[in-house]
Amino acid sequence: MDRTQLHTLLPHQGDALWLDALVDHDNLTIRGLSAWHHLDKLGENASPCLLFEAAAQLCAAHGALYGGADAIEMALVGKLSQLNLHPVTRSAEPLLVSAQQEALSPAGALYAFTIQAGRQPLLDGKLLLVLVRA
Repeated sequence: MDRTQLHTLLPHQGDALWLDALVDHDNLTIRGLSAWHHLDKLGENASPCLLFEAAAQLCAAHGALYGGADAIEMALVGKLSQLNLHPVTRSAEPLLVSAQQEALSPAGALYAFTIQAGRQPLLDGKLLLVLVRA
């Protein structure tokens, strides 16, 4: 799934969309691609920790794909935890963003996520999405 298709799945448009493609997904996991350039619009000193936004969008896409008949109007980041930033040098290659759903309730979804630059881990942690039902 490319950016054009992602625009139909997520409300993020233009520069607000930090995902460039979905690689694969199933009912518990999802993987997509992002890039370093998404940080550039936040300034030259923007922390790579802010790439959690790509992970949050990936998790929201997972919810949109596997939410079933119970429509979700909005998914908001409720909490970031266990955030680990690993030293990595920027490169031109895509960033692989992966997430695994660990828990799901009517109020939210908990995901473990990782972002890799090539084969090197860049950022990982837990992400709690608060779900607003339609």
